[in-house]
Amino acid sequence: MTTIAFIHTGAVVIKPTTEIARTLMPHVRFINYLDDAIVADISRDGIITESIRSRLIHLGQCAAEAKADAILITCSSISELAQAIADASGLPAFKIDEAMAEKAVHMGTRIGVLASLPTTLEPTCRLIESKAREAGKSIVIHKELAHEAFKQLSQGNTEGHDKILRAAIDKLAATEDVIVLAQASMARLIEGLSSPLPVPVLASPLLGLKFVQAHLRERGLVVD
Repeated sequence: MTTIAFIHTGAVVIKPTTEIARTLMPHVRFINYLDDAIVADISRDGIITESIRSRLIHLGQCAAEAKADAILITCSSISELAQAIADASGLPAFKIDEAMAEKAVHMGTRIGVLASLPTTLEPTCRLIESKAREAGKSIVIHKELAHEAFKQLSQGNTEGHDKILRAAIDKLAATEDVIVLAQASMARLIEGLSSPLPVPVLASPLLGLKFVQAHLRERGLVVD
């Protein structure tokens, strides 16, 4: 059976990501690997340390031992380690936000990037910038960090978290061509928007999973 391994840094992402994946690929097996201390460690140290790198490579190797066909990294804070994980595991390792970044570059030149954690904001912006260079396109990124939203979520106040982020989306919509939600956990905000926005708002899980699905289909693996 075709198997996809997810590497997570937050438990909140597991359920929605798996639900989308099962809808897209009902005959695929999914494995979830979680290290929920990584984002806090990156925040504390200011960088991805060798210890963090080693832990993530180990998770990739666990995926290989479990006979996975591919790995999907669901956290933008660690997406820049995708190649290292792929090299160590011998499996293709995908970034959940890569397809989103490509689409954002295609859709506009003024791109708003919204995050509630600084550890995801900068890697997401670097990914978008790299996709713009590949496309030969000049872009301007407007970064918006709604750190208070993460504090509210940490305290269990999901309503307060969503309210802060929705206000930030409204603010960015006034000046940007397209808005990118830097964290996979933000995807549910799109469904919760009370009124249509004048610009597209992109979230990573569905786009990222469709990208992996297309890759597996190209390899002749049954994923539908």
